[in-house]
Amino acid sequence: LLFVSGAIALQIMDLHVPDTIRNGSGAVILDCEYSLSVNESKHALEVGLVVKWYLNDHPTPIYQWIPGQKPQELGVMKNRLDLKYKASEQPASKFRAIRIMQPTTELSGEYKCMVST
Repeated sequence: LLFVSGAIALQIMDLHVPDTIRNGSGAVILDCEYSLSVNESKHALEVGLVVKWYLNDHPTPIYQWIPGQKPQELGVMKNRLDLKYKASEQPASKFRAIRIMQPTTELSGEYKCMVST
């Protein structure tokens, strides 16, 4: 017998990542669009929603955002992201996307987002 209490239904709806980007071009946005109901959104903020972005199957994220805290750029993305970029005004998805300033070939690869509570 299994009892699950307070489970949150979180679903990634769409991942907006450009197929190609010209080296040295202007800023590019990668967006991880997910869905939470209003009640789930409030609960997710209380229990610790976390949005992370990864590059090329590396185990360490390149970006992390926890609502109520400032977004963090990590590893190869240090000093390369616009941390003020907001994908939404909703508290549970405000900083879900990353905006890479002047992307270069060293940042090419496979990007993944992970959203958890």
